[in-house]
Amino acid sequence: MDFLFHSLSDKEKEDIRKEAKKIIDDFSEKISKAKVPKEEPVIEREEFERAEKSGNECDEDFRERMLSNAPNKNKDAIIAETKKWE
Repeated sequence: MDFLFHSLSDKEKEDIRKEAKKIIDDFSEKISKAKVPKEEPVIEREEFERAEKSGNECDEDFRERMLSNAPNKNKDAIIAETKKWE
C-alpha cells in the first residue's frame, strides 16, 4: 500500500491519517457505549450429566458401526498401521 502514498502530496497523506484516526476514535467511542450482558444466560435442563458406562459395558451397535468403517479389522478390533520415524 505504500506505493499508493508516493503519488500523494504531504497534505493529502496527513488528511488521510486524520480521517482514519477520526474514524477509529468515533468507532471506539461507540463501541465503549455498547451494552454487553454481564451475566451468562441460564440454561435449565432436566438432565445435566451424561450417564457413564463402566469399562466392561459395550454398545454393540456402536462396535459394529466402527468395525464396518475400518478398512483393516479382525473379529473384535481395528488393525491400525503404525508409522516408523526415520
